[in-house]
Amino acid sequence: MKNNVKEKIKNNEKVVGTFFEMGSMSEMECLGYSGLDYVIIDAEHGPFDMETIMDLVRAAESKNLSPFVRIGDVTHKEIQRILDVGTQGLIVPCLRTIDEMRKLVDLAKFAPVGNRGFCPGRGAGFGFADWASQGIDKFMETCNEEVMVIPQCETKECLEIIEDIVNIEGIDGIFIGPFDLSISLGIPAQFSNEIFISATNRILKACQNAGKPIFIFTDNIEDARKYLANGYDGVAYNMDAAVLVNAYREIVNSIKSMQSI
Repeated sequence: MKNNVKEKIKNNEKVVGTFFEMGSMSEMECLGYSGLDYVIIDAEHGPFDMETIMDLVRAAESKNLSPFVRIGDVTHKEIQRILDVGTQGLIVPCLRTIDEMRKLVDLAKFAPVGNRGFCPGRGAGFGFADWASQGIDKFMETCNEEVMVIPQCETKECLEIIEDIVNIEGIDGIFIGPFDLSISLGIPAQFSNEIFISATNRILKACQNAGKPIFIFTDNIEDARKYLANGYDGVAYNMDAAVLVNAYREIVNSIKSMQSI
């Protein structure tokens, strides 16, 4: 197992991903030709069951896309199965306390960091992948190193303890959910508001001080460039459905505008 996103960030490269909502393996393969570094399969808002997530992870791997999953619940069943099918990163929403963060680590990391249950599933080649067949100690060490556990900072409560969160062993980075964070701060979608800017700068500083990667969602290309230039390690640009609709709208409008020439 090798997490290409983690490797690129270690090499001071910036990474670009997108949220995957539409659910087609063919679409996932197409995204692999786009130059994206990673995709976030959205099991929080998306319609995916576990077997579908497994197939989407497989499709992403076939095109060298790092498959991340945003989970819906911090439960043993949810986390165990999503990691066993080969997910390389967990994006985890709605956490507010240190205890919730520690529970996440406990479920997602093997001993001695956490207490994830052992099973050589599909993501480990059912135990026959080269890295997974070198003994249980090497198996657990590799998973702990390569699988990224990334809570979202999207609440006021999380923001207020962000310096403590990033220093928890087993937390591998932070993903900013700007819409929910701005709503929690009482300034919905006001991303140029000084309150929001101060909040994101605080999160960025906390991550940099702790040596942990920081990611953020944006649906604006110029903002994506700005975030990367200002020290963010990765951006998740928009959702696949929105990109598809916007691209076709632009094409259709461009074609139809020729009728008036």
